[in-house]
Amino acid sequence: MFEVWLLALVSRYPHPTALARNVQDGALFPALRSLECRGFVRRHRGLYRLTRRGRDELAMARGIARLVTRAAYAAR
Repeated sequence: MFEVWLLALVSRYPHPTALARNVQDGALFPALRSLECRGFVRRHRGLYRLTRRGRDELAMARGIARLVTRAAYAAR
């Protein structure tokens, strides 16, 4: 779940300084490197950008969250 949250932050704040302001712990840059190795994020001219694979992963996670939310409301 941390990865999806980080992908959402990268899509909103591509600059590393802005990312660092929005994350409290010191695990931001190792996590970004991990996402970069897995092909979700790339660094270009000092900014982090989502790759197509990263955008697809984020869209899938948001879709699943919507389905879970709808199912929870339907069960009431």
